[in-house]
Amino acid sequence: MPSFGKPNATGRSSGIYNGRLARLHGPPRGEPWTWLTQRMLASDSLRGLSINAWRVLTFLLHEHCAHAGQENGHLAAPYDQLVRWGVTRSECRRAIHELETAGLIRCVRGGRWAGTNQPSRFRLTFYSDRDHQPATNEWRTAKREEMAAAKKDAHEQARARKARLAKNGKLVRGAELPEDDNLNYEADEN
Repeated sequence: MPSFGKPNATGRSSGIYNGRLARLHGPPRGEPWTWLTQRMLASDSLRGLSINAWRVLTFLLHEHCAHAGQENGHLAAPYDQLVRWGVTRSECRRAIHELETAGLIRCVRGGRWAGTNQPSRFRLTFYSDRDHQPATNEWRTAKREEMAAAKKDAHEQARARKARLAKNGKLVRGAELPEDDNLNYEADEN
């Protein structure tokens, strides 16, 4: 019978790793780390993300680690940093909206007041926040249909913007627009 950790008072396995197994299966020592649950990894909210939304999420996870998990709800993600992280500048806002629709983040919008820029602040909904409020796990209630509708709406807005730029002669690349959009916005049923 395999042993899973040190025995408890009854002599049975406690399931708590110790020694070598703890080092092998535990988080890396001296490194910031984060966790995602199996249920979350298998959720439609996470699997249906676009590449830019995924990059914004990984940036926010990186920021969460950089602040030792103590600043959730006050995480900043300036566009310049997101672009350096690999997010297309024109897609930053759309990716943030997609993450909000999926229930993975909440955003308090910043702006410009009294001549100073105030960055938007983000909260990862699957972790507790800096005020010690528990995780809201809003990603569990996100509906596939709502996410598909939001993606379709974002795509239509992008097409309208490209058409407007092409009409004004300001579109640099991708000037040709497809006549018929046959994209499937529904996630796979598998």
